[in-house]
Amino acid sequence: MSRKQKQKNQKQEHTWKRYALLIILCYLVFVVIDFSIHTTSAKEITEGISEKIIRLHVLANSDDEADQKLKLKVKDEVVKKFSTTFASAKNKVDAEKLIEEKLNDIRKVALEVIEKEGYDYDVHVYLADCMFPTKVYKDLTFPAGMYEALRIDIGAAEGKNWWCVMYPPLCFVDQTYSVVPDNSKKQLEDLLTTREYESLYTDQSTKISYRFKIVEIIEDIFNINK
Repeated sequence: MSRKQKQKNQKQEHTWKRYALLIILCYLVFVVIDFSIHTTSAKEITEGISEKIIRLHVLANSDDEADQKLKLKVKDEVVKKFSTTFASAKNKVDAEKLIEEKLNDIRKVALEVIEKEGYDYDVHVYLADCMFPTKVYKDLTFPAGMYEALRIDIGAAEGKNWWCVMYPPLCFVDQTYSVVPDNSKKQLEDLLTTREYESLYTDQSTKISYRFKIVEIIEDIFNINK
């Protein structure tokens, strides 16, 4: 092969390498932009949902088995006595007002359960912003994030917690239910935008649920919003 031909081949090889590098860089830029857009989208949806619902957050005195059982009994009685009342709210502001009016009554109910079970723990009941992990209610998946919650601290409140959606009422949904009742879904659908509501369905939103998890992992790694 002549020297001229070798130089020509080397030039072509160099050109192809440059093209290949350019393609790789373009692809990486596209991936970063796509991730950024959808991460922002996922965060916006999460924030939109959290602005319209209220969670219930019950903390046990400790991780002792008896304390954990007591926590569930307190939860059951509070949900039984107040979920219908809060379901009558037209929006989150109304629900907040109803909850604030009932804080003393909720504390009284919790104390009655605790006393009946033979304990003397004190109870603190209040509204607060709490970080919640991703939570699945059968066919609905609520993304991780900061949510306002009706919080019930039993005793030292150093045990495992229990959470659900208090408004609109999903707290009665447990392992005995195969689906969320239609009336609860309808109230939830009326509160949320179409995009927010559809994002809750895992069978229709695999990608967006995955991105919710990515956002959660990134925030954990870099301590975002902490």
